[in-house]
Amino acid sequence: MRQQVRQLRRGEVADFKRCPKMWYWRWRKGYVPKAKQFGALELGSWVHLALADWYSSGRQGDLSGIFHTYATYAINSAAIEGAPDHLIEQAEELLSLGEEMLTAYQNFYGEDPTIDVIEAEIPLEFSISVDGAIIAIHKLKPDLVFRDRKGFVWLMEHKTAKSIRTEHLAIDNQARPYGVMAEPALRKLGLIKHSEQFAGIMYNFLRKGLPDMRPVDDKGRSLNQNGTVSKKQPAPMFVRKPIRMTSKAKLITLGRIQEDAIILSGLTEALHRKEIDPQRISKTPHYSCPRMCPFFAMCVAEEEGTDIRLMERALYVRRDPYLYEEESTEERPGFEIG
Repeated sequence: MRQQVRQLRRGEVADFKRCPKMWYWRWRKGYVPKAKQFGALELGSWVHLALADWYSSGRQGDLSGIFHTYATYAINSAAIEGAPDHLIEQAEELLSLGEEMLTAYQNFYGEDPTIDVIEAEIPLEFSISVDGAIIAIHKLKPDLVFRDRKGFVWLMEHKTAKSIRTEHLAIDNQARPYGVMAEPALRKLGLIKHSEQFAGIMYNFLRKGLPDMRPVDDKGRSLNQNGTVSKKQPAPMFVRKPIRMTSKAKLITLGRIQEDAIILSGLTEALHRKEIDPQRISKTPHYSCPRMCPFFAMCVAEEEGTDIRLMERALYVRRDPYLYEEESTEERPGFEIG
């Protein structure tokens, strides 16, 4: 009999809501592109690794140097595996950008004295129950758990972005569930006390860009060469946006977490029972698909009636998406997730 309790990750829910077909290929088939790429996702990953290391180690070291270590390891590994020169050059440009960003971050926040680190990148699990029965185990790994100066507990979510927008965060459907699920998991592990108040999510934005090197006045405004205040002020490099979660807000989010688990568990079981033809799983077309989706070429081929089995074997390896990146291993050809 198939185990009814399944694993779930927040990225899976986000992918399903973005495009059900992308969800199927990534989370049910476990496809990961063979070809190495260096872009926004890789830069964000290196930044996350560096920040986790820096906050965990007491914020005493050179943050840019930590970033350099992670990025160069990835670049050297890609070079050893035979990545083309143009790709290595692209990666090195990201390396330079990331070093500038994190040097500016450390200059801006210093040792970040308002942050009392509890844990960085800690794997947690949350049981999702419906009518008293556990239907899914949700795996999550918050970027940072900390106490502020008033003793409130927060989850910090690092975000790298070309431009920083915060107006939508009050209804963000990715980090908010993290907060709801992390709170009881952290209490269960004894990392926060039952008497401590869990406040919510602190979004920690880093803008992907070079810092403005012009001199500034005592109000932080950039100056022209003649000392006057420039009419063209730079966009902020760093923004922290707190989103507090009341008890009612947590209940609303918990209901949505349960609904997501019910939908995805039911769809997964229907696929296993072959009640659904995978070819008929819907796609969500968007102009960003060619740039952002690793399955775009295969998606087009399928729409044209091409037998995509050769593309599947040629372009992708199969990995368990429920393992965290550093634990992932290539699976045997017959591997089926779920």
